[in-house]
Amino acid sequence: MALPKINAAPKYEVTVPSTKQEVRFRPYLVKEEKVLMLAMESENQAQAMNAVVDTIVSCVQEPIDKSVLTTFDVEYLFTRIRAKSVGETTKIGLKCTECEHPTETIIPIEDIVIEVPEVETKVEVTDNLKLLLRWPRYNDLVDLGTMESTTAMTFAMVSRCIEAVETPEERINFKDETEADKLEFIESLSAEQFGKIRDFMDKMPTLKHEIDFNCEKCGHANNIVLQGMNDFL
Repeated sequence: MALPKINAAPKYEVTVPSTKQEVRFRPYLVKEEKVLMLAMESENQAQAMNAVVDTIVSCVQEPIDKSVLTTFDVEYLFTRIRAKSVGETTKIGLKCTECEHPTETIIPIEDIVIEVPEVETKVEVTDNLKLLLRWPRYNDLVDLGTMESTTAMTFAMVSRCIEAVETPEERINFKDETEADKLEFIESLSAEQFGKIRDFMDKMPTLKHEIDFNCEKCGHANNIVLQGMNDFL
């Protein structure tokens, strides 16, 4: 005897932060939750990130190019899908900043916001040279996350996030250059010029929520800012 079909999952709408594209999604299923659990248990960052992104692609009803999803797209979309899959709230463990007494608070997922600032993506290096930048993408973190040197990872990430070099005469696609030439170009920047790129990267959006609470043990008034997906899951 054939098993009965399960009712179709409900559909919800969400906006992709970086593109403002409206997409529909369904809650994730047990088969997808199993993949997520196995990936999280592995403690392998790349495997966990890929599992999260594959879940997003499976649950979103419209075609979505995962290769161009930014890190904050992944954070936002996954928290929204998770909310409709396992619950609209998340329990967060916190510690008093004064006495370190532990406490728990429950946060509605809808209160966790992400703001995408109006940021100029063209950085003026000299009067005649500009860099066209983009936000880091999830696959950048997957590819570079295993690098042992933080400095080497920073330079590699900057190299990926430069899309083009523009002069009055031409536009050079940075990805078309050799790795050696890209590194030489970045290393030739002054500290001030490189700082402009770092400033752009530092403004990258992320999930954020501010919590105020009084410690039940010492009475200290705490103000804690949670940032990034790991703080909420």
